[in-house]
Amino acid sequence: MNLLLDWKSMGSLFATLMFFRTAVRDFLPPEVNQVLRRFFSDKCFSSAQHFKLSRLQNSKNVTYAMVPNQSLEDIFNGIKFNWSFHVSEKQSNTDKGRYFQLSFLSKYKEIVHSSYLPHIADAAEIIKFKNRGKRLYTNRSMEASWSQVAYFSHPSTFDTIAMDPILKQEIKDDLMKFVNKREFYNRVGRSWKRGYLLYGPPGTGKTSLIAAIANFLEFDIYDLELTSVRSNSQLRKLLIATTSKSVIIVEDIDCSLDLSNRKKKGKKTSPGSSSSGSSVSLSGVLNFVDGLWSSCGGERLIIFTTNHKEKLDAALLRPGRMDKHINLSYCDVESFKILVKNYLKIEEHEIMKEVEEMLGLVKMTPADVAEFFMEGGVGFCGGFI
Repeated sequence: MNLLLDWKSMGSLFATLMFFRTAVRDFLPPEVNQVLRRFFSDKCFSSAQHFKLSRLQNSKNVTYAMVPNQSLEDIFNGIKFNWSFHVSEKQSNTDKGRYFQLSFLSKYKEIVHSSYLPHIADAAEIIKFKNRGKRLYTNRSMEASWSQVAYFSHPSTFDTIAMDPILKQEIKDDLMKFVNKREFYNRVGRSWKRGYLLYGPPGTGKTSLIAAIANFLEFDIYDLELTSVRSNSQLRKLLIATTSKSVIIVEDIDCSLDLSNRKKKGKKTSPGSSSSGSSVSLSGVLNFVDGLWSSCGGERLIIFTTNHKEKLDAALLRPGRMDKHINLSYCDVESFKILVKNYLKIEEHEIMKEVEEMLGLVKMTPADVAEFFMEGGVGFCGGFI
């Protein structure tokens, strides 16, 4: 990539690097033409006397931008850099009339080239990614393409989801380990992807957990309807059309196609024959999850859900396809406490011990308890409200 530089002397100590917007576009990807403004978003708030506020559509983050003739100091690896933003009076209404000026000790010129500017580009990409607004895609009926149906704005988070705190932390740790190990996956020769299987009775929070994961990672969601896929080749096309930093979801996989255990059936699984006319087979799904095509792209999480794990073929369940199996079961006392806090804003109550004993005798899903609280919940174990 070409970087247009205009070096000017500032005595014997300083060099000045002038970035016109055209130069910024040459140095960075076209979609990041305001990279420096993004980079200084947080820094503006703490150091600039004047700044502009903005927020992208469907973004929860506020962005702070520099205004003309403002400057701020940035420290990188212990080195001080001074940035200022300017607008040329002669070209104030054009992009070429706007530029950033960087001042630094001349002995750091090589560090600017080799480390500092790439650091700014990477940081700006992260800011852009977090501010972009997550998208929800689905595959159109019987077509090998994705369509964006909405911006993803599900409110579920790991703070609000009703599940065992230990399991919750285990999932969060696993997700962070996954997204931070790009070099590890490359070194060991594995595709940068991970498969989850969420299983358990209906109403135990599988969909809410998927939403919490997407919100935690800030990933886009691709909701795959297998019965709308005509063939294995079409399934491959859908896979390679997904982007990095995404969650691919196949809900109720045992209901979508005939992917039941071949040993229990006593014969090989034949291609699917759903009422929609899909001919996707078990082998096609296996290749989707773990074949050569699955290595196209990276940093993708594939999540399957089922109410009946025992019905699925063992080949689909092995590590490399479904790496982590997460059992979401009936409501326990810890899940109940989270629901009470969410719906009633109560963290402690004298009858919680009685509730714990009762939950050990009955099978109530988190959805059952949540619906009860939605309707008022009067009289439950003596009454919370």
